[in-house]
Amino acid sequence: MAQNQQSSEQHDQVSRILDGMDPNSPISATTVFKVSNEERDNFERLAGTLVAATMRMSGVSVFDFLTHLSVQSHSSHLLQYLIFEKWENVSAYRKQWNSDHFKQFQSAVANAVAEPPVLSFYQGSEAARVLQTGQKRCWDDHGRQKECIGTGQDGDIRAGVPAPHPRFNDNNDGTVTDRLTGLIWLKNGNLYGEVPWEQALANAKDLASGTGGLTDGSSAGDWRLPNVNEFQSVLDLNNSSGPAIAPDHPFINLHPSNYWTSTSVALAPPLGWFVALAVGPPVFDLKINSMRMWPVRGGEKPRIAQTGQTQCFNSWGQPVNCAGTGQDADIRAGIPFPKPRFVDNKNGTVTDRLTELIWLKNANAFGTRNWQHALDDCKGLGAGHAGLHDGSKSGDWHLPNLFEMRSLMDYSAFNPAITPGHPFENVIPSLYWSSTTVASAPNLARFVFVGVGPSVWDHKSVLMHVWPVRGGVLPHKHKHHSSQE
Repeated sequence: MAQNQQSSEQHDQVSRILDGMDPNSPISATTVFKVSNEERDNFERLAGTLVAATMRMSGVSVFDFLTHLSVQSHSSHLLQYLIFEKWENVSAYRKQWNSDHFKQFQSAVANAVAEPPVLSFYQGSEAARVLQTGQKRCWDDHGRQKECIGTGQDGDIRAGVPAPHPRFNDNNDGTVTDRLTGLIWLKNGNLYGEVPWEQALANAKDLASGTGGLTDGSSAGDWRLPNVNEFQSVLDLNNSSGPAIAPDHPFINLHPSNYWTSTSVALAPPLGWFVALAVGPPVFDLKINSMRMWPVRGGEKPRIAQTGQTQCFNSWGQPVNCAGTGQDADIRAGIPFPKPRFVDNKNGTVTDRLTELIWLKNANAFGTRNWQHALDDCKGLGAGHAGLHDGSKSGDWHLPNLFEMRSLMDYSAFNPAITPGHPFENVIPSLYWSSTTVASAPNLARFVFVGVGPSVWDHKSVLMHVWPVRGGVLPHKHKHHSSQE
C-alpha cells in the first residue's frame, strides 16, 4: 500500500515538472531500479514488456533497459537496472507517462523493487553516439585467437551503440540507408574512380537524381563528401579481409582502398583526411593526390559528433571562404560540441559532455606500456589510484576502443588534437593505445596519435601511452561472447 502511494505521489510530482517544460522540446530520461536477486527474472520480464509497448509509440527514439553501473561503490548486493529513454519532445513523453501500459508497469513493478526508483530528466544538447567498432573477436600478443571474457579487449567490452540487424537498408533508388546513424549513402561505392580532393568535393555537390543510378529525387547540393566522423561511422572493424564494412551490406563496387573525406588536417592543411577502407581508420595525404570518393546525404537529426573543424582551405593549404565549398567546415554535419565540452568532476575524472564518456583526468598515469599491460592497467584501476577518489573499483575502467579514443579528437586543434581549455593533465601529443586489434593482422593493435588525430597500428609489444575510460553505452554487460563470432 505504501509503495502504491509513493508511486502515485511520484506520478503527480513528475506531471508538475512536465507542466513547466516546453512541450516541443526534446527530452531524455533515466530511471534507476534496485532489485533483489529473487526478483531479477520478474523485473526483466516486466521491463521487456514495457520496452515492447513503448517502442510502438510515436515520438520515441530510444527506450531500453540496461544493467546500471554506478560511479559509487556499494555494499548492497542489490542488482541495479537503468531504463534509458529519448523522446522527440515533452508532449510525446507525457503520452507515455500517462499511458495504460506504463501505469500497469508502475503498479506491477512496485513489489519487485527494493526501494523507490530514481527518475532523472535531461534537456539541452544531445550527446553524440559513440558507436561500437563491430569487433567481436579477441587475440593474444602473437595474433592467436582466444576467448574474450575478462580480457578487457574491444571484443570483450564492446563499448558503444550496437548496430541493428540488418544494419543497412537498400532503398531501391540508388541509395542505402545506414539504420545505425540515419545517413544515406550512394549505393555505388566507386562511381567516380580516383580523383583529387577538390574534384571529389565538386563531384559530390553536383550529384543528383538521374545520375549515378539515382532515382531518389535528390537535387544538386543534397549530397556531400562525408567528413571524417561520418566516414568512420560506417566502418566495421571485425572483418579480416575485404572492405571494413558489415559483410551483409548491399553496396556495389566498394573497393578496399583509399577514400577521401571532406576534412582538412589542421596542422598541415595541404593534407586531407582519408579512410583506408581495407583496414578502417582515417589517416591523411596530400589533397592533390587522387583517391576514390563515396557521397553521403541526410543527417538532419544527427547521431554522431561534428569534427570541430571551423576553417576551410584549398589544396595548397591556403584559407578560403567556406561558403559553397562542401568542405567539412562549410557543412559542419553532426552534433555540435557543447560549451564547455569537458567538465572536471574534481575526483580525478573528467566528463566529455559531447559523448558522456568519463576519462581519467591524468592522461599519462601509467607512462608507456605494451598493449597487454595497457589492458591490465585499465582493468585494475579504481579509487585510491592515479588520483581517483570517485568511488570506482577494479573492473569499472577499460582501455578505450578505437572509436572511443578517437571521440576525443577535435579536428580544429593539434598538439594535442583536443579542444583547447580542456581540464586534463599530462596530455602527451603522442601515441595512445586502443583496445582494438587489427583483424587482418591480429598481432597488431590500433592506436591514436593524439598530437594530430590519425589512427594507425603497430605490434602489441610496442610501448605507448594509456588513457583509461569508463561510462558510455555498455550493452553487453553480463553477457558471455564466444571468440568464434
